[in-house]
Amino acid sequence: MSTLRITGLASGIDYESMITKLMDAQRQPLDKLNQKKQINQWIQDDYRTLNNKILDFKNAAFDMKLESGYLAKTATSANTNVATASGSANAFDGQYTLQVKQLAEIASFKTGILPGSTIGKDTTFTLNGVSIELKSTDTYQDLTNKINAQSVMTGVKVAYDKTLKTMFFSTTKTGADAHIDLRGTDVGSILNLPTTTSEKITYAGSAELSLDKKLTTLNGKSFSLKVNGSGDPVTFNFNFTGNTTVKDFVDSMNKALISTGVNASLDKDGNLIFDNPNNSQTIEIDATNETNVLSTLGLNVASSTTNTVASIFDVGLNAKVLFNDVEGEYDSNSFTIAGINITAKEKSTDAIKITIAQDVDTVFNKIKSFVDKYNDLISSINSELSEERYRDFTPLTDAQRKDMSETQIEQWEAKAKSGMLANDSILTNSLIKMRQALSASVSGLPTGQLKSLSDIGISSSLISGSTISGSYMDKGKLYIDENKLKQMIAEKPDEVLSLFMANDNNDKTTAGDGIATRLYDQASAIFSQIVDRAGTSTSVRNTFVLGKESLEYDKQISALQTRLSDMETRYYNQFTAMEKYISQMNARSSSIASLLNSGG
Repeated sequence: MSTLRITGLASGIDYESMITKLMDAQRQPLDKLNQKKQINQWIQDDYRTLNNKILDFKNAAFDMKLESGYLAKTATSANTNVATASGSANAFDGQYTLQVKQLAEIASFKTGILPGSTIGKDTTFTLNGVSIELKSTDTYQDLTNKINAQSVMTGVKVAYDKTLKTMFFSTTKTGADAHIDLRGTDVGSILNLPTTTSEKITYAGSAELSLDKKLTTLNGKSFSLKVNGSGDPVTFNFNFTGNTTVKDFVDSMNKALISTGVNASLDKDGNLIFDNPNNSQTIEIDATNETNVLSTLGLNVASSTTNTVASIFDVGLNAKVLFNDVEGEYDSNSFTIAGINITAKEKSTDAIKITIAQDVDTVFNKIKSFVDKYNDLISSINSELSEERYRDFTPLTDAQRKDMSETQIEQWEAKAKSGMLANDSILTNSLIKMRQALSASVSGLPTGQLKSLSDIGISSSLISGSTISGSYMDKGKLYIDENKLKQMIAEKPDEVLSLFMANDNNDKTTAGDGIATRLYDQASAIFSQIVDRAGTSTSVRNTFVLGKESLEYDKQISALQTRLSDMETRYYNQFTAMEKYISQMNARSSSIASLLNSGG
């Protein structure tokens, strides 16, 4: 509701200034409430800033509880041209031998010079069993795009060079399981490939097979198939179980025969078909010792057809190595043996040496980083606790800001914000507990084993020659004797690990806990206490102590603002009424004077 305010027109009195001064006096309690709320906010801000450092230290302490951090290994290869190596936590110190007999390779091939610019006919071909449909108007770039779109399914990608008029096929992975099987009636003319003779053997019978049919009657029986080609024969042996399906049998066979190019499939009539792209190799099936196997599979009657087709079949290679004279085969040139990560780079006639040793520098840097974070944290806590509180410098009111320059405001607020956490009980008690956690020996460890930080060269005071580091002035800062720490890491890595990681799982005492375990628990406790008091940036205000206080200030401020607004309106109403009365009196006086003058 608006109020018509008439000020001083009749009386000549500056009521506006009078009311402003009256209200300034009345607003002092409101200013004090806003100042208290501002201080509350500054305390929250300081707590949360410090809690970010506590969280960072807590995470560092958690990392120090992980065993792998203390078991870092260095691996040195005597010939990095042949192979490089890196050690994992599972590698044991020692010297090993490695000979690379064969590198893992992808399967690949290139087309002939491609004819024309478009495919020229509608056709379909298969790539690793995936059907790809082409239109006569498709360009070779379209063909490339269609093949690459199926690469997740086929494991094959293609690069097309328009200038060379050639397509380059390659598998996305290395190893003997990586293959390219390209088949189709028109593949030869489209890709300008040489033709080969392909044999298709169809076993037709009364078995009426389907891929999901379970071969329960063959439980415990076996099946063997051998493919004889230009290289060593490839044999597939299979033992049936009560849950074996036709699909299980066919998939296992195709996986075993991948290097030969022979592919088994089941047609819509339930016939088992072997597609042999190389007619010079033979397929031999042996199940003579197992009755009913062939008849159950429908392999009683076979018919063979040959076709002159263009087809490509290529298989990748596995890496083959001798590790300490033990043969190993891997589908990639990067593999792990006995916890040693190895990358083979070239074949070698002779074995090379790989040496594994404790990685002292990595462990040292990990511990040093942890100590640095601790020192940084306690420095920040000590700074907050000892920061001077200037109680005469209260948060500025809006009226005070109007009379000050920006520099004066900055200088004033720097002192007003100072010492928000001075002598804070949460921080004081937490600092004491962290120092106790560091200085107390770890109980429960074997006699003679490292039990305290000072045993590995870490303490709040350090004497090195004539130099003394650390005093009570440093308020608990830790110093590191680098030579001693590195010596302990090299000579007693397991004991260093136990010193930090020990955990007696006793909630009533920390005596049997390692340094990292203790400090992680302490950091977690401090973090939780501060969150309970000051919340986080995402906390709802009614869930933590200072937030609840801030809400209460808001209520008091709102109530006081309403009261002051009503008071100011009342003042204006009173002075407006007075002004109207004076105006009326002045009008009457003028009227009387006018009558007197006219009567004279």
